[in-house]
Amino acid sequence: MKKIGALILLTVMILAVFSGCSNTATVSVASATYQPLINNYGEQLPQYLDKQYYFDDKPISIQESNFYFINAYLDLSTYAMYGYFPANAKGYLDLSAPCTEQGYATYGEYFLKYAENSLESTCILLARAEAEGVTVTDEIKASIDTSLNDMKTNYAAPAGQTLDDYLQAYYGPGNTEATFRTILERYYLADAYSKVYCENYVFSDEEKFVPYLRYALFYAPETSDQATKDKALETATAMKNACSTIDDLTGLAQNAQQAGTVYDQGDILVPRGRMVPKFEEWAYEAGRTVGELDIIYAPEYGYFVVGYLGTQEQDKADLAQIALQKLSQSLLDEINAGTHNLHSTDVKVSSMTTTDVLIVVFFTLAGVAIAAVIVILIVNAMKKNKDTGSRGKSSSKNSSKPSNSKNKAADKPK
Repeated sequence: MKKIGALILLTVMILAVFSGCSNTATVSVASATYQPLINNYGEQLPQYLDKQYYFDDKPISIQESNFYFINAYLDLSTYAMYGYFPANAKGYLDLSAPCTEQGYATYGEYFLKYAENSLESTCILLARAEAEGVTVTDEIKASIDTSLNDMKTNYAAPAGQTLDDYLQAYYGPGNTEATFRTILERYYLADAYSKVYCENYVFSDEEKFVPYLRYALFYAPETSDQATKDKALETATAMKNACSTIDDLTGLAQNAQQAGTVYDQGDILVPRGRMVPKFEEWAYEAGRTVGELDIIYAPEYGYFVVGYLGTQEQDKADLAQIALQKLSQSLLDEINAGTHNLHSTDVKVSSMTTTDVLIVVFFTLAGVAIAAVIVILIVNAMKKNKDTGSRGKSSSKNSSKPSNSKNKAADKPK
């Protein structure tokens, strides 16, 4: 069980990073109620908090909706910290800045939908947990007790605060140990349901077993000059012709990589959605036979000599991601079908867009299951997209890495 203390610690670490590299903002919100929150996050966030939301006509506590909004703000602010989104004076996401994401005028609108989607998806998980008899266990309660005691001892007390003061400074007005405990119990109940779903998910053979390829890459992306492309094709063809069997490709590719002719080589599993299109298309083309060799061109990278090794079962981590994605899709189907009704008396809850779908899949579902490391995952995904540059095609901030460590050329950031 992931402990919420780790999430709180991560939150504090992020705050320290932001406050250490930014200027102090001038406080313009008059209410002293928000002053501790403003000291930590700046002036922009409070206007999005303390809204009364309802899920299927049942009220959600203000403190609970604030919890998801603040976590969403921190998540998106990691993009601002790395220069992908505009930052305000304190280094957080600038909610007033014009938004480059389709369908949103400002990043405030983008943030609002991001937070609402995380809240709604969690509410659906909670409704399913109730319907299927999944409950908060004694283990979860003990874990929450430990986390709250750690927060009180290691964070609130050294700062000269009560735990209630500490919670209100980081998670909004009105928070007490009792209200926060309730929020965490519901948070982990959603997590518990996610785990039950994934543990009980029945995988099809197509999901379990995926193409397994051997490859050698001769780097010549579409931005290369024609001479570079011609040379890459020539050397790729020579290597393929030198192979009596697919087994020969390994040694030839390794030697060529050491000589600097081959950019990358190895054996790799090819789950759907992980690789650049041409690589995936070849792997899944009907009629593939074990030992077959070919040359393909992927404009993101260049020429591949590829060989078909058959199919292989994915490891447990990859299978767990499939189950999580299926859970994600089932939630999205319910949301898009209007099965549930999330609304607020203070703001208009708009319908979902393609961008929102990406947000829900990554933040809410991966987040519910691995909440304590969600920000780290986002940062790693952004770093990968930045490092690979034009080699990836998708605009989403997610990334997904196949199990073989020698796959840097074929892996497509998601």
